[in-house]
Amino acid sequence: MYNGKYKYSLEEKGRIFIPVKFRRGLMPDDEDTFVVTKGYDGCLALYPLNEWRKVGEKLKKYPTNDSKSRKTARWFSANAEVVKLDSQGRIKVPQHLVDFAKLVKEVVIIGVFNRIELWEPKAYEKEEKESDPTKLGGIEGLNL
Repeated sequence: MYNGKYKYSLEEKGRIFIPVKFRRGLMPDDEDTFVVTKGYDGCLALYPLNEWRKVGEKLKKYPTNDSKSRKTARWFSANAEVVKLDSQGRIKVPQHLVDFAKLVKEVVIIGVFNRIELWEPKAYEKEEKESDPTKLGGIEGLNL
């Protein structure tokens, strides 16, 4: 499980350091590999390989005769890129995904249970303000 929030620099060539705490969350059969794709709300979603396989299994169950299902599967799959940690604990994010998330110099890296999200700092600040559950009225059936 991933939790926490960090701020790192986007290095030249699109490399981003993944916090040690998050790297320790990889299973041996993940082989130091993540899948990065477009996420919701303008961020990038980074899944360990095993978690991405679970996402893929869910998406494969969507009916292909349903337009929303096809579009959702396409959104995640067509933009997914396999990235491997280098010896310094960094991944290289493809340029089309850097552009999508509007990453320039800094990146906010947050853990969200089974995935990691990569955010442009101002976009995350705005999202965080809008995500306050005390202002959203909570989630029906969720008692924390």
